[in-house]
Amino acid sequence: MSDDERYKEIERQLNEVKDREKEGRRGRPKSSWRNWIFLISVLIVLLAAALPFGVFWYLQSGNTFQESQSSIVERLQDLNELSTAEAYTKVIIEQDDNQLFGRDIGFDVPGTDRQLLVVIPGKVRAGVDFSSIAADDITVDEEAQTAILLLPEPKLLGEPELMLKDIKIYSHEGMFRGDPDLSEAYTLAEEAQKLMKKEAEAQGVLQLAEDNASRSVRDMFGLVGYDVTVRFK
Repeated sequence: MSDDERYKEIERQLNEVKDREKEGRRGRPKSSWRNWIFLISVLIVLLAAALPFGVFWYLQSGNTFQESQSSIVERLQDLNELSTAEAYTKVIIEQDDNQLFGRDIGFDVPGTDRQLLVVIPGKVRAGVDFSSIAADDITVDEEAQTAILLLPEPKLLGEPELMLKDIKIYSHEGMFRGDPDLSEAYTLAEEAQKLMKKEAEAQGVLQLAEDNASRSVRDMFGLVGYDVTVRFK
């Protein structure tokens, strides 16, 4: 494969990365609550497309090293926040309270109690923010065909995505209490997102995001004949 063909192929893959990223975007808590998180399945989202390191081969004669490095930085920055791992979780929140005529009371009166169990599924994304990469984060030895790339530390990208259509509510209430509805579950959204982020981090989603980003970068450098060392800040 000629240098020009390699560049065109990597350019095509970069466009696929950006397209996939665009498509992927298209009660009150009490101290007595008990919170559990269960059934977390961390899925590795492998990058089907590659990073744009074909610029090494695209550079025309007469370009300086500083110019080539600038081109690499600009193309990496265009990736912005790239998701490299996802964690799917289900958060269970249990609430016990006593209400009479819609108002909380501070003691247990027969018929005013209710036990509420809300199951909220969601998805947490993690990845690398390439937009913060600077020129001094990349060191290239063109003669030896080696490179050292310093990437930003992986982070959670945005707030967890709650799957509201799949929320389940289970309750047991006294004779003076009505059945719960979804609006009560929605008030728990912020609490659920906090729990999801905490559990996803505990299960290693950030480490997975780092491993996947590092592997993808190394693979792409390999396509253009470079041996790369990836480090994180």
